[in-house]
Amino acid sequence: MMDSRLIGTWKSDGRRTAKEIAARGDVPASKKAKLRRFFGKLVLRYTRTRCYSQCEDHASANRYAVVAKDAWSVTLVVSNPIAGKQIVHIHFEGERYWITLGSSDMREFFKRASPKKRRRR
Repeated sequence: MMDSRLIGTWKSDGRRTAKEIAARGDVPASKKAKLRRFFGKLVLRYTRTRCYSQCEDHASANRYAVVAKDAWSVTLVVSNPIAGKQIVHIHFEGERYWITLGSSDMREFFKRASPKKRRRR
């Protein structure tokens, strides 16, 4: 199974994620500024079977499989050599998507960095 909505390049939306962090009442103000510095740097490029990531000087490529999808989201199992297999649930909002981070309910937002390519017939 695959999901064509994923295919292409996505960039962490630091501005939108910062708004999410700012609105949280469970994160002390002293930690919000530090936390915001982590976002807006990650670039992900999805092909049919792999996710290539680039964050500053670190790059990696991981295999993934689509295990479920509906009109609003897709669930992946990502094979990461360090963390092992991980389940990632991606929630689409037009040309953006969001994921939850770890066991928290904090969200990181991504925006499409390259237009989705149309297949020729």
